[in-house]
Amino acid sequence: MVLGIILYEGADLAYNVVRLAYNGTTGVYNWWYQVEEHEKEEKHKETKEMIEELKKLNNRVKELEDALVDKKQDVAKTD
Repeated sequence: MVLGIILYEGADLAYNVVRLAYNGTTGVYNWWYQVEEHEKEEKHKETKEMIEELKKLNNRVKELEDALVDKKQDVAKTD
């Protein structure tokens, strides 16, 4: 039982050290070479996706409004 805890803590410690080293290295690299393109691309991509979704929703609302107008006209004709 103690051996399991020691192994688990050792693996956890190794993972966190590697993660910190990786994040630190990439941070220094991005700072040194002033790399910010990835963040800008993600924001731009996210914005494009949101715009496309809004266009789809607006088209759907327009279709539903047209369907309601047609239905009202059909009801008015039958009366």
